[in-house]
Amino acid sequence: MLTKILLPHRFKKFGWILLLPFAVLLFANNYASFEFIWLTIPGLKAGGSLFEIFDKNFTLELALIGVFISLFLIAFSKEKEEDEYIQKLRLDSLLVACYTHTFILIIGTLVLYGFGFLEFMGYNMFTIQLIFIGRFKWVLYKQRQSILAF
Repeated sequence: MLTKILLPHRFKKFGWILLLPFAVLLFANNYASFEFIWLTIPGLKAGGSLFEIFDKNFTLELALIGVFISLFLIAFSKEKEEDEYIQKLRLDSLLVACYTHTFILIIGTLVLYGFGFLEFMGYNMFTIQLIFIGRFKWVLYKQRQSILAF
C-alpha cells in the first residue's frame, strides 16, 4: 500500500483552517481591489526612459498560493483510517476530476473570450483539486452511510 506519499492526517485540519481566509482574500482582491499595503514592493521595469520605477503589490500572489497550499493539504492528507479501498476512491476521484477539468476547459475555450477567458482560466486552476475533494468526500460519505444502514 502506497500511503507513504500522503501527508499526515493532522494537515487536513490545517488546510481547512487556511482555506477560508485565503479564499476570502482572493475574492476581495479580485472584486474589491483589496490589497495589503505591506505587500507592496518597489521595482523597475523597462519603459520610455530606460527604466521606470513602479510598485507591485503581491496580495493576489499570496492569496493564490494560500488557496493552492490549503487545497493541497486537504486533498493529499491521509484519512483517519487509510486502507486500499480509500486509495481506490482517491484514484477514481482523481480520474473524474481530470476528466471534468478537461471538459470544463474545452467548454470555456469555446464559449469565453477576452478578459472573461482570462478570469475563467484563473479560477480553472483550482478545479482539479476542488472536484477531487468534492467527489472523494461525497463517495466516502455515501460509502459510510451504506455501511451504517446495514
